Amino acid sequence: MSELYNKFHEHFEVVSADTVGLMEKAFRIRYQVYCVEKSYETAEAYPDGMEIDEYDMHSTHSLVKCQRSGDYAGLVRLVLPNPVDVNTPLPVEKVCHSALQNSGLNLSSIPRERIAEISRFSISKELKRQAVRKASVSLVRDSGKQVKAGDSEIMPHITLGLFAGVVRMSAQHHITHWLAVMEPTLFRFLSRYGIYFQKVGPVVEYRGRRQPAFANIDSVLSGIHAKRKDAWEIITDFGNVWPLSRGAKHFVFS
Repeated sequence: MSELYNKFHEHFEVVSADTVGLMEKAFRIRYQVYCVEKSYETAEAYPDGMEIDEYDMHSTHSLVKCQRSGDYAGLVRLVLPNPVDVNTPLPVEKVCHSALQNSGLNLSSIPRERIAEISRFSISKELKRQAVRKASVSLVRDSGKQVKAGDSEIMPHITLGLFAGVVRMSAQHHITHWLAVMEPTLFRFLSRYGIYFQKVGPVVEYRGRRQPAFANIDSVLSGIHAKRKDAWEIITDFGNVWPLSRGAKHFVFS
């Protein structure tokens, strides 16, 4: 059991938003990040302070909670296939239609009910500061050195927690492949922990520069285990959430 794993669970908890109250917390974090901090959405459109859209009818959320303060600092959404019609395009397929169409990515060989989109990957700067200040968190750097947590130290732990939430939600809903559209900075951060997605086409302009991406979950988790076993321990809870694949399939391109 790694020091990274121990410190993460000492200070943080991955929480499924499976109650009305937790869903409200998720929507309020989305509002804080998307409407207040980044202005991706118009705050006036959400007078109740909760950012909600049409995809939430078939989505699930996970949050990262600071153990000592009890505050929530981040959330991630997994947009699941539409139960009414699984062939309904996911958000990224609408936003990045041309990029996906011209990339050579062939999704037709994958059952649509096994593909979901990682969405609303959000860490609130303000809520993060409040949680850490209340809790007096100390964490472990990549070097193994323990430090008093500041913004640069706590971000990796929350991000790994959110990614663990994505894996947990995917396992619960029998998802095997992900689509996403990410900031290039998130791509680079994830690669530090052996988390690699396949870039799909060029960077697009969507709320800034974004990279469409695709991943086979078995392949991603096998790669994390090979490069950063300490991160794999957190993300899969030692394989209890998602056992290590013995024969991960590769990315699907025509």
